[in-house]
Amino acid sequence: MSALPYAPITNHLVNLLSEQERILLLQHCEVVELEFGSVLCESQQHYRYLYFPLSGFISLVTKVTGHKPLEMGLIGNEGMLGVTLALGITTAPMQAVVQGAGTAWRINLATLQQLLLQCPQLQHLLQQYLFVLLSQLSQNAACAHFHELDSRLARWLLMSYDRAHSHSFHLTHQFLADMLGVRRSGVTVAAGIMQQQQLISYSRGMISILNRDALQHAACECYQAGQDDYRRLLGEPTADNMQRRSAKQGTP
Repeated sequence: MSALPYAPITNHLVNLLSEQERILLLQHCEVVELEFGSVLCESQQHYRYLYFPLSGFISLVTKVTGHKPLEMGLIGNEGMLGVTLALGITTAPMQAVVQGAGTAWRINLATLQQLLLQCPQLQHLLQQYLFVLLSQLSQNAACAHFHELDSRLARWLLMSYDRAHSHSFHLTHQFLADMLGVRRSGVTVAAGIMQQQQLISYSRGMISILNRDALQHAACECYQAGQDDYRRLLGEPTADNMQRRSAKQGTP
């Protein structure tokens, strides 16, 4: 496996490491493409690789017999796929599917297991992120049970936006319905209202966020709760920093 030290480092967890631990980790990583629709791991199977996304995002989905997969969480450059390794668990609790194309640092399982013994800061950061991810999963379950579709859709779009590094990304109504566990017609109606309110625009499977502040106002409290959990333990996500710099420069 060859390291690519010249690739941009935009994963927030990697950025938080000391220089010594960051160099040690990246010496054993390679940059790979995250292709839309690719399955990176299956539930209850051993991980082959662990991923630190640089761009794009990964959905954690669970399956119930007779039903379509339901999304339980999202991972972008604020986190990693395979964080349960910090507890010594080498099997995946859920299927992981790329839902936003991009790139990631990839490292094999055995190597990261060894690095965790040498890198106490990395071990600590992954434990903190695991807590944040568990909070996200429980928040998602409560959100699906108690909140209306329109506010849940707004939250999901914001979470995707935060990880996509772009105000536009490819999402079909059917995909959104599957991820939210609702009928396609419900998503079509909710997205149509958001488009009329000029919160988003939608054309040929491409969704563009037109007014992020208004979209956040339309989202349920779960979005901000997730943001607060992350910042409290791990600081300002890299994606937010990038978006603020873009806003100052007058770009979307």
